[in-house]
Amino acid sequence: MGAVLKAAAMSPEDVVSVQVYLTDAATFERMNAVYKTYCKEPRPTPTTVVVARLVGQGHVEITVTAGK
Repeated sequence: MGAVLKAAAMSPEDVVSVQVYLTDAATFERMNAVYKTYCKEPRPTPTTVVVARLVGQGHVEITVTAGK
């Protein structure tokens, strides 16, 4: 997330919306702890959805919308 925002001349402070897809609800707290290191207060609350499977081998997918 940080690299993509930087390439767009933005930072985590420019994030306005976050969607997270997890294949295991038990990983939510761990994901949220990492998310909080990237997006400081006031941060957008991520919409989090548990899914049966993601495309490929991943277990977490995050979509971020940012704007200035």
